[in-house]
Amino acid sequence: MNLQARKQTRKPTFCRFRDLAREQLNVEFQVHTNWTDGEASILEILRAAKALNLGAMAFTEHVREETSWFPEFRDEVRSAALGFEGMRIYVGCETKAMDYDGRLDVSDTVINACDIVLGVVHRLPDGRGGYLDFKQLSADETSEMEYRLSMGMIAKAPIDVLGHPGGMSLRRHGHFPEAYFRALMNTSLDRQIAIEINSSYLVDMPAFLALCEEVNPFVSIGSDAHKVSELARCRDQLIALGLGSS
Repeated sequence: MNLQARKQTRKPTFCRFRDLAREQLNVEFQVHTNWTDGEASILEILRAAKALNLGAMAFTEHVREETSWFPEFRDEVRSAALGFEGMRIYVGCETKAMDYDGRLDVSDTVINACDIVLGVVHRLPDGRGGYLDFKQLSADETSEMEYRLSMGMIAKAPIDVLGHPGGMSLRRHGHFPEAYFRALMNTSLDRQIAIEINSSYLVDMPAFLALCEEVNPFVSIGSDAHKVSELARCRDQLIALGLGSS
């Protein structure tokens, strides 16, 4: 099932940045549980999300092409969600780019089971089936390769969200060129891929938001929450910066 076909299923709706109101901010679309590298269970996360009055959330576990447990994970989310009728709850995954042509480290089975797919850059492929060592790369080399991998996903991959754009460069070098951010945002409009506003990776949130205001991409809100205490962190940071007040 390709991206266009999956758009007919139950999926979150992403708005463009300038249309963000309090309702669109009151979401958490990147959450990890103890199914992968998170600390809390699905039910613990849902109880905390309810206490935080979140209107919608997505469980987006890390997956790889050989992942076999996803149907059981999906079933647990669906079952737990029955007790939280006032919240929109989505099953999703976070999967990494494998090359510059948009190939993802995920199976079709997992993609087809998802309401939301986050495509991310986590490693830099060496073109021979392995990965480059970040420590051996300059800031310019890292950002250029991350940009090319991200553009490949935006152009061809069956993703709904470009997760933590520029994240590897930001984590390791504290910088990702504005020109790259701008190009990713502009290109994402063609396929209506949402650009993630991720409070865990962005080192200069106001500058990123100013660029979003200029380009007006579709956006997704994510804290990259791995524990209960991190839920809604992105929402609260954006509200503190004045978004959604009009």
